[in-house]
Amino acid sequence: MEICNYPCPCKVRHYDIEAIQISIVYNKYGDHDPDGLLYVLKEDAERIRKGALQNFHQDTPQPYEEVMPLVIRANAGDKIIISFSHSLNRSLSIHVQGLAYDIQTSDGSSVGFNKDSTTMHQIVYTWYATKEGVYLFHDMGDATSSENGTNIHGLFGAIIVEAPESKWFVPQTGAELKSGLFADISPR
Repeated sequence: MEICNYPCPCKVRHYDIEAIQISIVYNKYGDHDPDGLLYVLKEDAERIRKGALQNFHQDTPQPYEEVMPLVIRANAGDKIIISFSHSLNRSLSIHVQGLAYDIQTSDGSSVGFNKDSTTMHQIVYTWYATKEGVYLFHDMGDATSSENGTNIHGLFGAIIVEAPESKWFVPQTGAELKSGLFADISPR
């Protein structure tokens, strides 16, 4: 299922994403969700865990600036490989809305007679960025809306598909951006 209708050759973009469980503190008054869940880049997981825990153990628990929904990027025409893992004792996934993918392997859900594409530990998803836009993703391993569900505890994010061949950078430093909501976009 190669989908590439752009002048640039299809680029394969890889993301290693992990779901972690942490207490998510919402404000300076210490309001928090003790069962918080978060998608993070695997390379950032330990740093975010440690920073969130350190802020949580203050006299009044405080928010940690890196605890936020995961935002990743791709260019229109890219093939996106998501290596997803977690160590929680439940079935989790990443279900994206609006991007092209093979429903049997990369839907991130267990529906009807389709193959179950949720995981107890790790799975690989392949998405195709066919057009520019913002596409939300969330867990479909447990889509219940009760306290037992996962989306209510923070397991959601987005992939922003930018124009073909554009690049994105950290606004404050100009360094290449791996994830984050704010970016300076260069058309080439």
